[in-house]
Amino acid sequence: MQNPSLRVLIAENQYLIAMEVERILAETLACEVTIVPLTRLESELSRSPFDVVILDAAPNDNLNTVRGRMIEAAGANPVFLSSYDQFPQSGTSRTDYPFVTKPPQPEALADAVTQAKRQGASSKGEGFLGDR
Repeated sequence: MQNPSLRVLIAENQYLIAMEVERILAETLACEVTIVPLTRLESELSRSPFDVVILDAAPNDNLNTVRGRMIEAAGANPVFLSSYDQFPQSGTSRTDYPFVTKPPQPEALADAVTQAKRQGASSKGEGFLGDR
């Protein structure tokens, strides 16, 4: 399904990974993508609206929770990229937000972004086709 109005921010310090994520999204979802280093996440969220933010997961569960809530407060939904096998049991878990393992596989990444977009649409009261 093509959705050129989908705005995605990729906050990743490893530029080659960010470029691979951008390529996958262009091939699977046809969305508008912006790439920034993770250190510029907050400033980019305050500058431009996004539907989904893809970011590198921290090994610290509390930091993932803080970042996830910051992204939600900006009106977007997070998708975490992770090279970690396990996360601590407190706070955020793989069921709170979509997690995709690195290197991201096209189908898994597209599904996670679609899931995050759907969560955002339902929390904003939009209809299935965005008709509200």
